[in-house]
Amino acid sequence: LSSEDWSGNDYIKENPDGGRRTLVKTQGKVHDIQAIFDRLNQEHFGGKIKAQITWGRHGCKNVPRKRSILFGTYSSFELLIRIHPAMDSERVPEFFVEHVIHHEMLHEVLPPVLGSGRKWIIHHEKFRSAEAATPSYPRAIQWEKEFSRKVFYGQAALQEQV
Repeated sequence: LSSEDWSGNDYIKENPDGGRRTLVKTQGKVHDIQAIFDRLNQEHFGGKIKAQITWGRHGCKNVPRKRSILFGTYSSFELLIRIHPAMDSERVPEFFVEHVIHHEMLHEVLPPVLGSGRKWIIHHEKFRSAEAATPSYPRAIQWEKEFSRKVFYGQAALQEQV
């Protein structure tokens, strides 16, 4: 099975998405992810990305908080990119939001490949190369290393106090 023949069905069977319906919300308090998505789609993908984008839901107050967050996710089943709502903050620079959205968009054009041992490789070499080729990549990775833990865990602690 080559990545060109991959329809997503095999991956979905192994990783069901639940098929839930999602209310699409793109305008945040700080970042308009639809505007960012549209610009990136034209600049980097020639307008070929079909997925929609939305802010994810805030977590439940009764569920223990995880030690880490996923900045974004891509569902091939729903053709939907979800961006974590903690990213909608003045403390998160737009170039980092762009980086996360671009990363999730890459999942549509560079789907997982079947590796040795019949395991799906989601972030394979071709994917990593395409991601690293963007001009903002080094800056975004540097910001993530230096500031993301302070920003996101500080923000989560503030949300818990509310």
